[in-house]
Amino acid sequence: MTYLVSLLLIALIIGLVAVASNPAPYFAALGLVMAAGVGCGVLVSHGGSFLSLVLFLIYLGGMLVVFAYSAALAAEPFPEA
Repeated sequence: MTYLVSLLLIALIIGLVAVASNPAPYFAALGLVMAAGVGCGVLVSHGGSFLSLVLFLIYLGGMLVVFAYSAALAAEPFPEA
């Protein structure tokens, strides 16, 4: 169980780095989905299954949809750095 939680925390850090280091919002959104999913997995491993479900549904169901629409209207898929 300790190895699973360690693996989830490492994946969470990788997802957060993917969000912070991408200039294109399309690829940063993929890192955001990965980080949110892994964060929910960490919460489930510590016994917060209802909180994890609420976080996943509210955060990804609401905020990420708004982010996707605004990114689709305002950004290029491959911007030059």
